[in-house]
This record gives sequence, C-alpha cells and structure tokens, in this order.
Amino acid sequence: MYSGRGAMFAMGVVVVVAVTSTINRGMNYEPAKATVFLVDRECRFTREYSGGKKETVTESCNSTDEFKAIASAPNGKRKMDVDGKAVVKVSYNAPQDGSYQTSQLHYDGRDDEFYKLKAGDQIDVLVSNDDPAMIIEG
Repeated sequence: MYSGRGAMFAMGVVVVVAVTSTINRGMNYEPAKATVFLVDRECRFTREYSGGKKETVTESCNSTDEFKAIASAPNGKRKMDVDGKAVVKVSYNAPQDGSYQTSQLHYDGRDDEFYKLKAGDQIDVLVSNDDPAMIIEG
C-alpha cells in the first residue's frame, strides 16, 4: 500500500518537473538557428606501450585515428563512447533584438552531437530573453 503511494508521488514529481521545465523554456527563451563555427573536442585515451607501461593521454580528438574510426561508424551506431568533452562554438542572431551573438554548448562522449557536429552545421538553439548571449540546446 505504501509502495504504491510512493510510486504515485514519484511520478507526480516527475510530471511537475517536466511541465515546469517546458513552461520555463516557452516563457524565457526564443528559438533561433545557430551556425557552428568551431568544435573543440578533447579525448582521453589510455595508451599501452611494450613492456606493459600504460599512460593516460589527453589530446585533441581530431588528431587521433581512434576517434575518426569511432565517429565514422556506419548509420551512427557507435560500438563505444569516447571519454571526452567538446565545446561547440556557435553564432546566431538573437531573435529578441536581432543582435549578432556568439556562445557555446558543451557535450561529452555520451552525446551524439559530440561525434556529429562540425563547422558549418546549423543547429536549433533557444536564446535567453534575459541574456541574448546565453543559449541552451533547442
């Protein structure tokens, strides 16, 4: 009996959070198209050397053959995720006042965007009504 009430309460909390988030996005953000002008990916790899020595290396993903093989998987079906972070820099015109803005989005190796985005791509963003330089993924 109590577990049923707890489950109902938990579902209610999830619904309230989802509705609040949707209302916040609708009232405080405006949609816009942004153009990616730079993707800075950093990957962490463990390299093994003869003799059993291991070394953790952090470097640009674009300079490694391992990342290229993972990112170019057919049909976007990766066999593994990379331990890494990406900063995606975008430019857009703020819909609130038409001003030219630049901002950035952050992704990690679990996000599809980490592998797919490249300079020149257009993406949907939401621009903050309070600060046109602040965006979230749209």
